[in-house]
Amino acid sequence: MKATGQSWGKASPESRRQFLEEITPGNLTRMAWVAGVYLPISASGLVYNLIYVRLHEMTFWALFDIGLGIISLSLALVLRKAKGFFQTRLWVIRVYYAYCLVSMTGYYFSTQATYPNNPVYVLGLLIPAMLFRLPPLDFLILLGATHAVYLAELWTSAGPEGISAMALFLGTDSLVLAVIAAWTLFSKDWQSFLRSRALRRANEGLLKVTEDLNEVMLLAAHDIKGPLLNIRSLFRILGTKPEWRAESYREVVEECDKALTDLVELVGGMLETHEIEQGAREPEIRPVPMGELLAAVRRNLLASAAAKGSEIIIDQPASAEPWPTDPALCQRVVENLLSNAIKYSPPGSTVRIEWRRDPDLCRIDVRDCGPGIPEDIGPELFEKFHRTGNQPTAGESSSGLGLFIAARLAKLLNGTISYFPNPGGGAVFRLELRPWEDTAGGDFPDEKRGGAGG
Repeated sequence: MKATGQSWGKASPESRRQFLEEITPGNLTRMAWVAGVYLPISASGLVYNLIYVRLHEMTFWALFDIGLGIISLSLALVLRKAKGFFQTRLWVIRVYYAYCLVSMTGYYFSTQATYPNNPVYVLGLLIPAMLFRLPPLDFLILLGATHAVYLAELWTSAGPEGISAMALFLGTDSLVLAVIAAWTLFSKDWQSFLRSRALRRANEGLLKVTEDLNEVMLLAAHDIKGPLLNIRSLFRILGTKPEWRAESYREVVEECDKALTDLVELVGGMLETHEIEQGAREPEIRPVPMGELLAAVRRNLLASAAAKGSEIIIDQPASAEPWPTDPALCQRVVENLLSNAIKYSPPGSTVRIEWRRDPDLCRIDVRDCGPGIPEDIGPELFEKFHRTGNQPTAGESSSGLGLFIAARLAKLLNGTISYFPNPGGGAVFRLELRPWEDTAGGDFPDEKRGGAGG
């Protein structure tokens, strides 16, 4: 018991109780298995006695064993699923442990024609000791009391030649083995419990530290966003002054503006990520003309595409019926996907948005002409701060949060995001939205809906 520095004897009452509560379901499961195995054996013995032996006393004990087996099996199954009743469950296990010992010992002495060579008593001590996990005091009392009865029976049934040395040796030897087995298995489970508890507490401590660090970072991000925006505005104002338009100053102003914009986007992404993870966003579902929404997305990113000489094309479907979704969140998802496509596509390329509306699915594909996604990249692509190794083609920044935010928002909208290679080169990111439940009249609900799984 040195692995954790705490033995069972020195453990606190609360630690002992927690451990016993943890191992009790396993004890009840094993009790059910033993009772389930013992039932057909008892039934077979009853049938054999009725057909061949026809001893009324054996019939009584066989029926008693069958009835007790049914009760034990039922108790084990019911108590295993029941919450609470800790002391009741513990006492049921103790009583059944004692019953197993008494049953096997009684059977041993009922077959005097074959003992002391009959191994039933040895098995009767070893099987419960190895199957059930009881505290040392419990199994020592039960095993010791059983062996005391065994010795007393040997003494009272001894003939003129005295107690059989073989029976005495085998019985005592089996007791020692049973105690060693029970102690070893109990100690092993106790040490495993202590290690698991220590690991759980360490993980809880690490989680608390991580949460505190995240909170500090978010507070800092929230406080720094305003000053960053102000500084960027000042640089943009400087850029309009004639004296700052000279070549030597203009580059500095533009680089500062770009760096500040990247910082603002990173801080905004961190704040948005925290908001999503805290469940602070709930979609407002209503019928949305998807063609108009995608046109708004295109307008918002047209300047970014034009700066690279790229083009954004929307392939409109034949059917343009509205789709039930949150327009702001859906637009944010598509903007993140389109922004990524523009960043990683070469200058002068074309990025396509294709969408289709079916009765049970709205699918939006964003196709780019970039380097594509490496084949060894899996679901981790949508984790926070994950990067594929590809670089934006015009020096744009990438926070590593865009796809994470898009995937989490898609889940809120009852949708998913997937990706696959573009046949013409590049990647295709697909947003699939499933319908929200219609109202009785068939109209889309206007009320607020909480986050649906993807």
